[in-house]
Amino acid sequence: MATDVQIANLALTRIGHDVIDAFSASGNKAERWFFANYSLIRQSLLREHAWRFATKRAVLDRDPIRAITAITATNPVVVTAANHGFANGAQVYITSALGMTELNGRTFTVANQAANTLELSGENGTTYTPYVSGGFVMGYVATEFAYRFALPSDCIRLLRINDAEWNEYRVEQGAILTDEPRIRVEYIFDADDEAAFDAQFVDVFAARLSAEICYHLTDNQSLTEQSWQIASQKLSLARTMDSRQGTPRGIDADAWLMARY
Repeated sequence: MATDVQIANLALTRIGHDVIDAFSASGNKAERWFFANYSLIRQSLLREHAWRFATKRAVLDRDPIRAITAITATNPVVVTAANHGFANGAQVYITSALGMTELNGRTFTVANQAANTLELSGENGTTYTPYVSGGFVMGYVATEFAYRFALPSDCIRLLRINDAEWNEYRVEQGAILTDEPRIRVEYIFDADDEAAFDAQFVDVFAARLSAEICYHLTDNQSLTEQSWQIASQKLSLARTMDSRQGTPRGIDADAWLMARY
């Protein structure tokens, strides 16, 4: 079982540098570098492959979509939506309202919210078409996709949703946008417990750290290039070995492929 300092020292010895005792913002040159860069490089390497030891699955909660039951033609406009849950200052999007169509497809700032009502800050509705029925208020812009799900807080890279590679979705600002009303995800999480690292990942990680820090410590361009070549070779081998830990996945038949039959 490795520690962060042991991994760093493996990286240092590979370029012929003295080992360190700790990561420190006030330590020597190597200690300061690892203090500033170790976590960023770990996260970057985790994103580069679907590491089995760093894979998680989860069922996500959909962002709320609240049905509108009333809209006032006042200044400002007041929207009624039971248990909407939006705080003052939040951005909300309105769609599908019948009657007061001037609000549809627009984003507003919430003000003076109560349990079942909210004001649309600065929106003067006194000349708008009277509200008839329907409509929804939500905390995101539902144009290309209907639903939004917040990514897990420890997600480094999303691998797939609903066990398929080809489901249409986008990842934007820490959320998944999709037309799927319920989703489960497979993702790479921010694995920061070195004791749980796969042994081959430790080897690849140390090689990457050697390459990243080499020129900073040695000013040796040739050694730096060699370190990068070794890191690339080790990553390629690790990807191959790690991918063999399970039955190969089948090819998902997308709409284009299915249309050929």
